Amino acid sequence: MDWNRGGRCTDNHVHGLWPRFARRAGNILQEDGLWALLVGAFRRYIFDYRRFYLYEHRHIVRDAAAFLPSLEEFDECFVSSNDGADRLAEGRQDFRHIVPRAGYALDRGAVAFCVYAGHRELAHVGWLAASESARRALDRLGYHVDFESGEGWTGGAYTVRRYRGKGLLTYSCLRRFEYLLDSGVACSRAAVDTGNPGSHRTTMRFGPRLYATGCQLKLFCWRRWVERPPDG
Repeated sequence: MDWNRGGRCTDNHVHGLWPRFARRAGNILQEDGLWALLVGAFRRYIFDYRRFYLYEHRHIVRDAAAFLPSLEEFDECFVSSNDGADRLAEGRQDFRHIVPRAGYALDRGAVAFCVYAGHRELAHVGWLAASESARRALDRLGYHVDFESGEGWTGGAYTVRRYRGKGLLTYSCLRRFEYLLDSGVACSRAAVDTGNPGSHRTTMRFGPRLYATGCQLKLFCWRRWVERPPDG
């Protein structure tokens, strides 16, 4: 399913962004607790020092049956416009309430992949992009993606807490790689926090080239990014 027609803007920095940040904060508080909310806010607005694995994926056709999530019943869809997201939200939970910049990202050309448990409740959302403007709507890390040479980007994956451990990230990676391959994008780049071993293991199932580790140092609006060869 691809909810991708139209291009009307339903989200912008002035009228839509802060209410969405407030909804997202409430969701984090409910799902992951006060500590997760405070850590996320501190990293976003004050100080952040983290290291990331950097991957290059070569997209190939795979057997989807080997990557299915362990959900009894689910729906999935790609969304590439706010009009499509509006139609989707008529009968399902609006994923833009989970990702504050989702509306802006859709307007910039990013594509969301959503999985719904029981057809209505959002279980997972992940993102892909085929342009720098689309990627930068969601990701500010300093590693390079050569969109001019046909590379793509994947990232921004989030799984609702009660659906974690069911293989949704694995399935999301598969479907987003398929989408890019079907769109003529044979290679993509991505990053995973080195402190997230579960996501690293999931990523390595697809046999990427681990080409570097990146280090982000952020203090308020100042940022520094350094890349080194991978450990070992």
